Amino acid sequence: MWKLVAGTLLVFLTGSNAFASPSQEEREIEARAVEVVREMCTLLSETKSFAVKADEIYDELLDVGLKIQFSNRRTVAVQRPNQAVADVEGDAGHFSLWYNKDTVSAFDKRHNAYTVFGVPDELDAALDFMASEYDTAMPLADLVRTDCHDVLTGNALFGMYVGIHEVDGVRSHHVAFANDWLEWQIWIDAENDPLPRKIVINYKNEPGEPQYTAVLRSWNLNPDLPEGLFRFEPPDGATRMEAKNFRRPFGRGPEEEK
Repeated sequence: MWKLVAGTLLVFLTGSNAFASPSQEEREIEARAVEVVREMCTLLSETKSFAVKADEIYDELLDVGLKIQFSNRRTVAVQRPNQAVADVEGDAGHFSLWYNKDTVSAFDKRHNAYTVFGVPDELDAALDFMASEYDTAMPLADLVRTDCHDVLTGNALFGMYVGIHEVDGVRSHHVAFANDWLEWQIWIDAENDPLPRKIVINYKNEPGEPQYTAVLRSWNLNPDLPEGLFRFEPPDGATRMEAKNFRRPFGRGPEEEK
């Protein structure tokens, strides 16, 4: 009945290697737009650990063509080089995901089911493996990668610095990029650390051009992340499933309650 459009953040910017990166001659990108993204990504990639919350609004399409809007709140914590935890609550359900060195554990609280599978012992490689082998993406995946700048600008055909605009009262650099299949905008804090404050993705090739919006709040670049935060202990009575049969975390909307 439903068609999934935007269950994960940013992974679709460069999540498929089927699209070749455009040559420099094909691009029309303003240098200032690239520079503010570079400053943001340099800060994030050089920060050993951080935590952030994101309020999301995203569209999904009914088979009959009706576009429906859903919302979630995601919380993500990262400790480089090889630990991360993410949680989502909202219309998509209630899921948690742990990445701890060479293992990923995902837990569906609504159905008391979980899966565990092996991954590479390095964050970027683990993200690639999860996307290619299990069609699963960590929330805010492209923001935690060490090659964040290349991911966010490498496939762009067009890019511009829009100006200074506010997000939750914070003056932010507003930049916009596009290629043949996506348009994406990022608002980056212009007053304090150059952290992303808002992201909007428009899926140009999808019927109805659905959108995904995330407002990022409560950034902490020096969080207290105890070792136990990254370890998953199955609760009593939880059912373990094979990864290939586990419902993709951070994915579909409330139709799966039926």
